[in-house]
Amino acid sequence: MSEIIPAVLAKTPRAFEEALIQIPPELPLIHIDVLEHDVWVEPKRAFEAHLMVKNPEEVMPLWIERGAKRIIAHQISENILHWRGKVEVGLGVEMQVPLQEIFDNIPYVDFVHLMSIDRIGEQGYPFDERIFDRIKSVKEKFPKTIISIDGGVGVENFQRLIDLGVERLVVGHNFKDVWSQMNKSKS
Repeated sequence: MSEIIPAVLAKTPRAFEEALIQIPPELPLIHIDVLEHDVWVEPKRAFEAHLMVKNPEEVMPLWIERGAKRIIAHQISENILHWRGKVEVGLGVEMQVPLQEIFDNIPYVDFVHLMSIDRIGEQGYPFDERIFDRIKSVKEKFPKTIISIDGGVGVENFQRLIDLGVERLVVGHNFKDVWSQMNKSKS
């Protein structure tokens, strides 16, 4: 079964708190987008940290100490992989990165986090349908690899992503609509 993970991208502690209030407790995990500045506020719930920073190795231990269950980094190194077992480690892949460049790293991570928008670091960018072929390519070569999709996920595309085998859907501001629609389709 696929899981919906609400994304929180906040530029101030107050915005972070306001975003957390909107997320129902039935959704057990949140996705925190970590930019170069830190607006940390204790979420008091399980979370994954998406490290969209220049040096993820430097901030990764801090986010693990804060309680992250999963860490997503856009570059993989021995220092990052050292934390596998303590947390799930995911490889973030931007849309413009050719998949062939990441295939050698997939066996060393717990999941692949494919971006489905052209720009990262902000919410509201349109979903890029090229992601469907990228999902198929990863699933063909690595059928047991967990895939997480992030960016532009909505009611109009979530079912197709699930049908392609995507296990995790990171959803921004419209997560309630996707969650509601997903629950309706289960009934």
